[in-house]
Amino acid sequence: MVVNGSDSSAALSVDNLSVIYSSSGRKSHVAIDSLSLRAENGEFVSVLGPSGCGKSTLLSVVAGLVPGSKGTASIFGEKVSGPRRDVGVVFQKATLLPWMTVSDNILIPVRAQRKRVADYRTRVQELLHLIGLEKFADSYPEELSGGMQQRVGIARALIHEPRLLLMDEPFAALDAMTRENMSLDLQHLWAETGKSVLFITHSIPEAVFLSDRILVMSPSPGRIIHEVKVDLPRPRALETMASKEFAELCGSIRRMFADFKASQS
Repeated sequence: MVVNGSDSSAALSVDNLSVIYSSSGRKSHVAIDSLSLRAENGEFVSVLGPSGCGKSTLLSVVAGLVPGSKGTASIFGEKVSGPRRDVGVVFQKATLLPWMTVSDNILIPVRAQRKRVADYRTRVQELLHLIGLEKFADSYPEELSGGMQQRVGIARALIHEPRLLLMDEPFAALDAMTRENMSLDLQHLWAETGKSVLFITHSIPEAVFLSDRILVMSPSPGRIIHEVKVDLPRPRALETMASKEFAELCGSIRRMFADFKASQS
């Protein structure tokens, strides 16, 4: 069942959203078609779907970076009309500024919002401790591994205390072992901070490991075709991925994609 309807108690509510791209002389492209979803306060929700299904477009609309063509997106009951200060965004690549130290990269949102940097120095240290990079405060991005850079990107998204964290396939460029470790780190961060999270991914195991609920998207044009509740106990460990329950849940989601594909052929 897919839950519809805007509600001020929800961290995120998307109602009947469509995104249509048009260009001169070309046929319009429907990226998202009449999509609705809801994420509760403090909930970890993943949007899972194949490449090109509109997942990143959905996140861009919620982040206020791309306007919807129809429908609405609301954050804590307020309609999204542009980027918001109570939202943090983590992209596929950390895109750290190479001439800035780790600490200064984390502080970028503070400076962008014209807040007093001095008021956030302690928070930077807290986040560096949380992501296990206390010793790298004065290091530069080129001195960090890809996984370490992504941790800095997550800390940067959290520095201004957002209520909602949006994550667009943040581990996609990492090797399999690093991805697993980053999933453990992210689970810990989420448990420590209590943020609401909308996590975009095309990895079924990643979605199952991290989420309270998984929203399954169809191929383009993107629609929510299934909602899956993940009842695996927390905290989850790497051993969770070897459990029978984990394998069965991953298998059932794979069958959803296969059955949808068969129904469209």
